[in-house]
Amino acid sequence: MRHIGKWGAGALLGATLALGACGGGNDAADDASTSGTAAGEVAPGGTAGAMGAAGDSAAMAGAGGATGDLATMSEPDVMAVVGASNAGEIATSDVAITMATDADVKAYARKMVQEHQAMQKQADQLATKLNVTPGTPARAREKTDMANQMAAQLKGLGKGQAFDRQYMDGQVQAHQQTLTELQALQNTGNAELRTLIQGAIPKVQAHLEEGQRLQQRLGGAGTATTGG
Repeated sequence: MRHIGKWGAGALLGATLALGACGGGNDAADDASTSGTAAGEVAPGGTAGAMGAAGDSAAMAGAGGATGDLATMSEPDVMAVVGASNAGEIATSDVAITMATDADVKAYARKMVQEHQAMQKQADQLATKLNVTPGTPARAREKTDMANQMAAQLKGLGKGQAFDRQYMDGQVQAHQQTLTELQALQNTGNAELRTLIQGAIPKVQAHLEEGQRLQQRLGGAGTATTGG
């Protein structure tokens, strides 16, 4: 029997950004861009703390390791993982909207907030339709904690090239992780959930490829080894 109640990622994200076209790049628009939680904050339960570089693959490995558990996940747990992925992208990109100095990086951050909020809106609507409340699998908790830690570290860097590189390194690794998870999840759950996941895969792939191009231009951590 499914968990009863409303899909919780709406509360997780507190998303209020309109899902229209990206606006201009002035500071006022940047500061007004984001969700109901504080910029760079994923709720609930995230604990910001010290971590390695955002581009450090070891730091990313906790939630992005083996995918064997994903094939047998329940629908509530699948939705929790999807929600944690979207929330993490929004939280870290919220920080970059106000702190990135490279125009392309700032535009990428706006796009990530906009498109991951749109993806989460679709997930919210499906969860309500299916009457499913997300679970609390360890993978989702790890992703939430990791996003909070990364956002806290980004805030501590200050504006400049180091921030831009760190943000893009983190985005590439996070999207690689999310893509791997979605590919493992695409044949699980009910038909509508599978359709949702399969529709998200090309979007995440496009985010990854765009992030890799920016990372390479900026000379980030994955420049020499990251594939297309």
